Amino acid sequence: MGSIRVIPAWDDANVQSKLATLVLARVMEEPDVTLSLFAGTPAFGFYKTLVDRAKAESVDFARVRFVVVDELLSQSREASFRKVLEERIFAPLAIPGENVICFDPEADPERETARIREMLALRGIGLALLSVDSRGHLGFHGEGSDPESESGIVTIRNPERWHTERAFSLGLRDIARADGVILFATGKNLAEVVRRLMEGTFADNTPISILQKHPRVTLVADRGALSEVARSDRISGFHAGYFILDADTAPQGRRILVVSPHPDDAPISCGGTMALLAPHNKMVTAVMSTGHRAFIYGTEREERIAMREAESTRESKVFGVEPRFLRLSFYDRNYEIHPEDIEAFRVLLSELTPDWIFLPHAGDQHPAHIASRSIALEAVKQHLHRTGGTMEAWDYEGPWAMFAKGEFNTIVSISPPYFMKKTQAIRVHESQVSRTPYDVAAESLARLRSSLVPEAELAGYGAKPPKLEPYLELFHRDTLRP
Repeated sequence: MGSIRVIPAWDDANVQSKLATLVLARVMEEPDVTLSLFAGTPAFGFYKTLVDRAKAESVDFARVRFVVVDELLSQSREASFRKVLEERIFAPLAIPGENVICFDPEADPERETARIREMLALRGIGLALLSVDSRGHLGFHGEGSDPESESGIVTIRNPERWHTERAFSLGLRDIARADGVILFATGKNLAEVVRRLMEGTFADNTPISILQKHPRVTLVADRGALSEVARSDRISGFHAGYFILDADTAPQGRRILVVSPHPDDAPISCGGTMALLAPHNKMVTAVMSTGHRAFIYGTEREERIAMREAESTRESKVFGVEPRFLRLSFYDRNYEIHPEDIEAFRVLLSELTPDWIFLPHAGDQHPAHIASRSIALEAVKQHLHRTGGTMEAWDYEGPWAMFAKGEFNTIVSISPPYFMKKTQAIRVHESQVSRTPYDVAAESLARLRSSLVPEAELAGYGAKPPKLEPYLELFHRDTLRP
């Protein structure tokens, strides 16, 4: 099941403002994104806000493509849903006609359906805008609709309202395959359906249930719509001088490079954070050494290399990240760094251009960890000097080096499902865990941090601590510049 990100709002106007912010940000990030929109009245206020904001902030929609979600078969072009959107958003934003994908109610239905299916197969939907319905319906898809349905002609369940019995609609499968979904809800009359959406209690034949399985759904809802959702006093964001990150506030669209001195160091040290960030960001693990020095009874050097890299590959599949095996020479030169090591890492940086880089603790005394950190930092320095950009560095702790008070400034609050992935990823390194129970060590450290940090660092000794998740990982975060 996916995790629905909730953005609370005060009222309808605040919902519209936050929706506009999300859409404008996506357009600025991806100028040729494909957006699906519907012509229902719940979205009209948002469309006006979007147009006003786009003009005021000079956001260019010239390359954005739009897909109109549905259309009544009985309407003429002049009375179509496309016409409604033309007046409210396409004309005000000067959207070229060829950038609008919509069903023509005056054309042959079969040909129109085939045309739109072909377009969706070619481009897909980058961002789908949907509103919450009190019955859990999505557009003309009602209870019992096929979750695998494709775009096509559907039977309208309340024809007296629409004065026709048939309509074209995007299929539920088309919506489920959108890269991202923005869902909005206003009013206390939607509180029950929002609660069930968040709790995952809809049957599979209720259309809105497809969003419970989608990995990238953002719900913008006002106080009334959220009134039945169980409240939590967990904290996130900046608090008491620390930056606190959790699943609800995790960023999306970052390019992240994780430095792992040995094949198993990354999951042991920061695997919970990797599990939390990987679904919505591009993450690569740079495995700096082969790890063949580790004792594995009855094996030769090349066997150990193959074994350890195979374990890293399995680990990467657990997280959904990409491994890069650098096999740097320092590992076989008594940890002496050579220019070729730095150059190999710099080439990787040039290829990936990461926004964030995760590094071993600055106080880590393991020689392979020291060398890996030094190589990465020197390569980053050269990379930033060439590009003129910046990069965010996250120093992580682990069993080999832990932060003292005042040495960390970032806390990642990790719920059990994400930490289970960390544990699973550590355990695939069977050659190492069979010798030393690193899974036990990692869990013990994360639980220790969760037990002590909220009081000692966020509330003060003897004060009531704020709630965080059962597992914490700590980091020192800094911005690297040329």
